[in-house]
Amino acid sequence: MMRRPRGIGKGGFTLLEIMLAVGIAVVFMGGAVVFLSSTGGDRDLETARRLFEDRAGKGREVALQSGVAQRILLNKEAVGGEAFPTGVEMMIVTPLNRSKGRNGWTTPEDYQWLITGGGVVEPIRVLLKHNENEEQFSFSALTGESVTEPRVKK
Repeated sequence: MMRRPRGIGKGGFTLLEIMLAVGIAVVFMGGAVVFLSSTGGDRDLETARRLFEDRAGKGREVALQSGVAQRILLNKEAVGGEAFPTGVEMMIVTPLNRSKGRNGWTTPEDYQWLITGGGVVEPIRVLLKHNENEEQFSFSALTGESVTEPRVKK
């Protein structure tokens, strides 16, 4: 009695099954990214950061076009006179504070953030808070781009 040889593909998964499993994993990982993002999926924090970045970008554009230094007014709950969403608060660390050895976060009260006529942005660090969520970032002096920083409690 002769045995028939087993087929090679009988014990494994088909390509379709593998692609389906990978697709499902990608969907779950995409959902996890929202919850593990630096803002914890907090839309108000994202809106506040976008507002901050927009004000910085517009101020830098005006400074470069006109050659005149621009100042953006920073307060606890507003940037450039426009309020953050309800409940979002801001704290900053300025170069002046660092030069005096004070590296801790301070609440800005009518702080005038400087953008020079050449487009150089005063390199401040910003901490936005909303409930338990936090977003910490800084601005590059030469490009004015914001860079997300790891959270540092002080």
